[in-house]
Amino acid sequence: MLSSLNPSRRPLENRQHGAMEFTEPPVELDKVRLYRLGRFREKMAEHEVSGLLLFNQINTRYATDATNMQIWCSHYETRCAFVALDGPVVLFDYADHPHLAEDLPTIDDYRVLPAFYFFGAGNRGEKFVTEFAAQIADLMQRHGGGNKRLAIDTLSHTGCEALRAYGLQLVEGEKITETARAIKSQEEVELMKVSMDVCEAGIRSMQEILRPGITENALWAKLHETNIRLGGE
Repeated sequence: MLSSLNPSRRPLENRQHGAMEFTEPPVELDKVRLYRLGRFREKMAEHEVSGLLLFNQINTRYATDATNMQIWCSHYETRCAFVALDGPVVLFDYADHPHLAEDLPTIDDYRVLPAFYFFGAGNRGEKFVTEFAAQIADLMQRHGGGNKRLAIDTLSHTGCEALRAYGLQLVEGEKITETARAIKSQEEVELMKVSMDVCEAGIRSMQEILRPGITENALWAKLHETNIRLGGE
């Protein structure tokens, strides 16, 4: 269980993770997080699915606001989130780093994904994918109300076949995630403005150091330095 879900520990509201953790957020972050999760559920109801399985790291971030090895996890099926229409959000994380998901109101349960892609599982992939599919099937049975329609944004043939073996009906999930993310809240617009400010500051830092003879690497390094210093990713 996440320590933030422990009644003996008071969760921190609007907590930022990573480089900007101890700075003042520009908007009420928990409001943004819950709006985004609500957008997914609104579209889930529209498409009559009881569960949404997200392996695309853009979508896991949108649903939970938890990050972990985003680039690595974009290459392999090693991290995902399950969203129930009427039930919990379960983060299946890479490795076991629950502190990265603490104090996020969007996550009800934290688990470690039994990674079944070949690079991580080798010849044990069939065992691990069956274990993972069993967990998803159990969540669907507990919270689906008899509806076995599960939307998925992206998943290998191996994963899809394992889920179908439990009687789940798989539905294209990108039409849910893409249309949900297209409508921005006022707070999201403000966050986009902050992002643009960071980008423009990085460009200005490049302009200030630009001179004859400077290497391209040195110039780009200034952009990255400014971006990281101001909390960019």
